[in-house]
Amino acid sequence: MEREDIVAAVVDAAGGKLIGRVRLQKVVYLMDQLGLNSGFSYEYHHYGPYSRDLDLATADADALSIVKETFHHRESDGGRYSMFELQKKPNDDKAFGGLGRSEATRLARLFADTNVTVLELAATVDWLWRQEKCLNWKAEVAQRKPMKVGNGRLDRAVKLLEGLGMTPPQAARA
Repeated sequence: MEREDIVAAVVDAAGGKLIGRVRLQKVVYLMDQLGLNSGFSYEYHHYGPYSRDLDLATADADALSIVKETFHHRESDGGRYSMFELQKKPNDDKAFGGLGRSEATRLARLFADTNVTVLELAATVDWLWRQEKCLNWKAEVAQRKPMKVGNGRLDRAVKLLEGLGMTPPQAARA
């Protein structure tokens, strides 16, 4: 399976459109943890788990006219963001990996509808306890992302993970 086909499958599963590079990274990361099996490798970056492989596959998907990336600006502050739109549906359900089309669609649409900061926090919490083996993930995420954890966002991120069966260790939450 070509990696750009995986990008197309995720955008297709999200309803044919996905807004934001950070969102795309977190959607694929979380779907990988749930069985997508994309083969992308991840490292920790400013916004949590990040895959250069996914970034390159996304650029390839755009160059091959499979997924089109366009740039837009927020009205509130003029900040630039990307919009990914499906141009060519995946030919093969293998692009949905171990999730299958139905589960990939359920997950991608859930993540597409989730506040991007909550999604970023959920992926970061998962990364911290699963990859970095950080048992005190709550304190660590608060230290790394102090401006993002407030207003109930961290609690919503943890609830999202719990609803997916990806509950972080309870002992560290108290």
